[in-house]
Amino acid sequence: MRLPGLNAPGAIVEWIAPMTDESGRTEMDVNTAENKHVSILMVDDDPLNLKVLTETIKGLGYTLLAARSGHDALRIAAKAHPTLILLDIQMPGIDGYETCRRLKAEAATQDIAVIFLTALQGTADKVRGLSLGAVDFITKPFDPDEIMARVTRQVAVQERHKELLQENRALASELREVRAAEDQDQNADAQPLARIIQQGENDQVEFKSTLRWNLKSDRSERVIEKAWLKTVVAFLNSSGGTLIVGVDDDGTILGIAPDRFDNEDKYLLHVNNRLQNHIGLAHSASIRYDLASIEDRRVLVVQCSPSSQPVFLRMGKEEEFFVRVGPGSRKLSTSEVVAYVTQRRVD
Repeated sequence: MRLPGLNAPGAIVEWIAPMTDESGRTEMDVNTAENKHVSILMVDDDPLNLKVLTETIKGLGYTLLAARSGHDALRIAAKAHPTLILLDIQMPGIDGYETCRRLKAEAATQDIAVIFLTALQGTADKVRGLSLGAVDFITKPFDPDEIMARVTRQVAVQERHKELLQENRALASELREVRAAEDQDQNADAQPLARIIQQGENDQVEFKSTLRWNLKSDRSERVIEKAWLKTVVAFLNSSGGTLIVGVDDDGTILGIAPDRFDNEDKYLLHVNNRLQNHIGLAHSASIRYDLASIEDRRVLVVQCSPSSQPVFLRMGKEEEFFVRVGPGSRKLSTSEVVAYVTQRRVD
């Protein structure tokens, strides 16, 4: 079966089954209506590869989009915001690596899951892809079973992300109601958050100015994200604690605006994705977070309970273990991790 327009360079198309009814619905839409809200962008300069992908995936009922270049992929991703992108690495113009880097550098597209399509087998190639933010690889020549398994798995992961975000919003709403009721019985200067900030940082409280934005270089940087994530890991591996993002070291309230998200929902989605991607769903029960108001600004409050299991920060291929030492977080060596975890179990 031929995809219309895919023989033209730079073509972008949406898969539509040949037969539609008067309302414009396809047979696929009718039979798999529960999946039609999921969209997948396929990016490959070879129309034959796009055809194979389409033939393999179309029966799942997803909305399928296709692009023949990295530039077109960036354009359609920003407009359509697909659930998942299947991205070829070796393409003329900007290759898959550079396309992925640009996707992850933009707030509007950085949380879209990317699976690389590649004939490269080297470990270094895969490490490079993972370091850029890819979640998986599909190797060429394509195996239909592998495509189905990896695509359905990542779609399920992304759908679960959305469910967790909705759950967090519901919990946040309930928490705001509880706080509003509490505030009616307290003076403004007795609010818990204000007291925590006034007392400053300690072994169970830490402030971070931003979530991702380096205020000195004026750009989003991975090192900024790692700074707050390692604090969360350290709290989980120690006695718990509270991280407040949007407050600098001396207690000045900056709010969440410096991180330059379009709205609070996207801010919270970013938090949710980073926690799950770099710390893991297994520890979600020990982490609660919400936006709170103080001095007419909004800050992120992350409350961590001690974890019953060791928690590692996963950034690329590395796994790091942190604990709280005074008002800071310390990385432990492999031998120190074994000793620390063993002693903690004894205690």
